[in-house]
Amino acid sequence: MKPLPILTINLLDVKIPANSSLMTAFLNGMRDVAVENQVLFESEGIPADIFHNDKIAYSGIQFTNIRGSASITAVGPKEVRALELWYEIFRKSIRNPEQNTLIIKEQFIGQITKEYLNYKTDSLLLKSEIGHEIENLQNQFAIHDRLEKYLYGNIKAFLVRVAGMEIGEHDYISVKVHKYKNHGLKSTFHGGKLPAFDIYFSTNVTLPHTLRLGQAVSLGYGNVVHIE
Repeated sequence: MKPLPILTINLLDVKIPANSSLMTAFLNGMRDVAVENQVLFESEGIPADIFHNDKIAYSGIQFTNIRGSASITAVGPKEVRALELWYEIFRKSIRNPEQNTLIIKEQFIGQITKEYLNYKTDSLLLKSEIGHEIENLQNQFAIHDRLEKYLYGNIKAFLVRVAGMEIGEHDYISVKVHKYKNHGLKSTFHGGKLPAFDIYFSTNVTLPHTLRLGQAVSLGYGNVVHIE
């Protein structure tokens, strides 16, 4: 298994409110830059619509707001290169290219561990039908069980499809939900709304320090926080 490259660029001087409509506009603007420079991107084997495409199962370009500033994360080799190209173009287009910028690089290799590791999701968005299903459940045990299954599916899909981890039939992945908070509905990319949950959970696999799970990860939902 090759390490999965992850690149985060925090544009500390680019202030943007934590408002999904403005965040969507910024992400659309990033895609427009790629389309305008399509020859450059495609010369490196990168499709111009990599910054947002409804057909992408897991959005490898993720935009969010951190302390009022724009932050973009790229997950995967093509996505990382796309973000690097975008950033080069961005720096050439602004008056002060030496803005305060924090660049974080991560190389992730997934591993199944003997002990459980603790995590928390921030505003993980569920599919509508799962949200309705949870609303109709009568006890906490059943809700925890449904959230565990949802997290398990998301984690396994990320590890296999995105990180390239090989999981054998004898490899056992376990997810345990400890508590959760229901935030109600939150806006998605196309103006729809989905149920959002903070979930405290533990699992026996390592996860990246920069990871988002669930729906609408391109808008920064579902951030996974490591808990000591």
